Amino acid sequence: MSPEAARAFASNCTIVLSCSLALTTPGPLAISESTIRQNATADAYSRGQQYERRGAVTSLVRRGDLLYARVEGSADGPYRVRITLAGNSAVAAASCSCPYDWGGWCKHIVAALLTAIHQPESVEERPALDALLGALDREQLQELLLRLANRDPDIADAIELQAALVRAAPPPALDTGASAAPARRAAPID
Repeated sequence: MSPEAARAFASNCTIVLSCSLALTTPGPLAISESTIRQNATADAYSRGQQYERRGAVTSLVRRGDLLYARVEGSADGPYRVRITLAGNSAVAAASCSCPYDWGGWCKHIVAALLTAIHQPESVEERPALDALLGALDREQLQELLLRLANRDPDIADAIELQAALVRAAPPPALDTGASAAPARRAAPID
């Protein structure tokens, strides 16, 4: 995170946390234009190129294997793009908040990926959330969640739903160290 972005972020936060994180830079994406082209229709690819050229990608943030983008489009606010990377050279999954539903990647995903490979300096590297949250203790995590929930009722609803799912999940099996007898085979092996 740039010093300017960190100051802007800190000025909007009322939580004081003390932690240090080592941020490893994964490096620029090595995804090819042909890979992007293969995952989008010709029209979505062409429109995505236009969006990239006119600077419609207003934000690119990488957190570990996740790339987040905001891309201006026909809606009032920017569309939100989320790309799960498999290393630096492959995309495992991609989604966008736009209503596109005609198969393949939409123009916003195309624009985000093209911008990331053509302008790697525009990708802001931040720590993965699991590393960021892993550095906090229980009290700090609770304070963070409560402050976020107080800001936005949708976040409070999401926390309530996730807490109910966690409570309803069966507890993980305990490893007692005793080994079970091997299962009998239904058919003999030659």
